[in-house]
Amino acid sequence: MKQPWLFPLLAIAISASAHAQIGIYGKFDATQLNTSNGSAFEIPGWYSGGGAGIYDDFLHLGPIDLGADLRGDLLAGNGQKYRSALAGLRLALKAPILPIRAYVQGSAGVGGPSHSGLAGSGAIYDNKFEYQVLGGVDYAIFPHLDWRVAEVGYGRLTGISDGGVTPASSLFTISSGLVVRLP
Repeated sequence: MKQPWLFPLLAIAISASAHAQIGIYGKFDATQLNTSNGSAFEIPGWYSGGGAGIYDDFLHLGPIDLGADLRGDLLAGNGQKYRSALAGLRLALKAPILPIRAYVQGSAGVGGPSHSGLAGSGAIYDNKFEYQVLGGVDYAIFPHLDWRVAEVGYGRLTGISDGGVTPASSLFTISSGLVVRLP
């Protein structure tokens, strides 16, 4: 039995994947952590530092790209450190004439602040489930180099962690950086 729709569907899938766009980025982050009760394990306030990630826009539908993003952050502030590792889906829109690309993404993973352990044991991280919704604008400086003008995000750390139950926290993040798009 012939299926006339199979060949066009396969051609579209191959064409979409043949033009995959991979980007590697580095960024400077400022994240505000807000806790409900100011637990000793989480000190509310601003954390800042660096982050890096990679995305792959694997599906192209005209000016719209759909892809995946993997990122990590190492931040410090208020006498503590904060780290996270997130993966998510990304939807990007390239302007037809302007050299800008706007995107929105939803990401989830593990994150949390550090706290002091026993004397001499160093920092202990409170690993919690974290999710964020992020959006930003990239501006093309050169053919394969973008300036991530701004990225803004809002997310939550759940109250459940590997160290027991700690208060849930909200996160507000703003960042800027550079993106290298591979050909």
